[in-house]
Amino acid sequence: MTSTRVLVVDLDGTLIRSDMLFETFWAALSRNGTSLLAIACSLLRGRAALKSTLTKLSDVNVASLPYNEAVIAYIEQWRAQGGKTALATASNQKLAEDIAAHLGVFDEVHGSTDTANLKGKHKAAFLASHFGDTPYAYMADSSADIPVWENAAKSITVDASPSLKNSVEAIAQDVEHIGAPAAPARHMLRALRPHQWLKNLLVFVPMLAAHQMTADNALTSLSAFVAFCLVASSVYVLNDLLDLAADRAHPRKKERPFASGRLHIAHGTWLAPVLFLAGFLIALAAGKQLA
Repeated sequence: MTSTRVLVVDLDGTLIRSDMLFETFWAALSRNGTSLLAIACSLLRGRAALKSTLTKLSDVNVASLPYNEAVIAYIEQWRAQGGKTALATASNQKLAEDIAAHLGVFDEVHGSTDTANLKGKHKAAFLASHFGDTPYAYMADSSADIPVWENAAKSITVDASPSLKNSVEAIAQDVEHIGAPAAPARHMLRALRPHQWLKNLLVFVPMLAAHQMTADNALTSLSAFVAFCLVASSVYVLNDLLDLAADRAHPRKKERPFASGRLHIAHGTWLAPVLFLAGFLIALAAGKQLA
């Protein structure tokens, strides 16, 4: 630890290998599918209002979140050397307080309110006002945090990409990097459950059994196979997102990509509809009957 006495830690992507905006969104849908309308209406009032609504509609078990153990160890070491710590996040204040209470390693907690989204320049301005002349170190993971790093006495990145590391080093003199960026490709493939695609080989049976192995039939059967695989994978992804809480409480399923935080649930949020749409369009191209 340097002469800096206060360590300010970001939440999403830093303290946890996830994002509470998406965590609360899927938790709310899992709890009550009809909450989608209330979520959409709250979005019209801004991002801060959306986060507040999602917090009220969801019931996230903060004890089971995928915490970054390296970050927690860093915080504990900072406190052991006499430093103060603060959690400052764009996530909702109540969620931040629940997480801080669970971990017991923060002296202060600052999060977004119903009307103010504590992110980027807004977070930088708040910390500058709150700490005044007191120098602070800031630990985060995103380019959105650059305005905060510009004001910090010490900049600490977590699992940052090479480009982000370069950006931080260009604006700060005292810089420390923790961890390495995730490689999501392997975990994304695992989330698609490719071993389950073997079931869809059954679509080739009618063509083979009827000895009608024409080019048209082969193309149609292949299209059906691909369409079924894509749609099936979209459902597996959707199921994992809706079952995050249950999977994290399971001794084996807690290691699934989304539950463990190895694959960001933001990826799954766009992956599920894209896979479904791609599968449907391939089926439609092969014929209305298949679609």
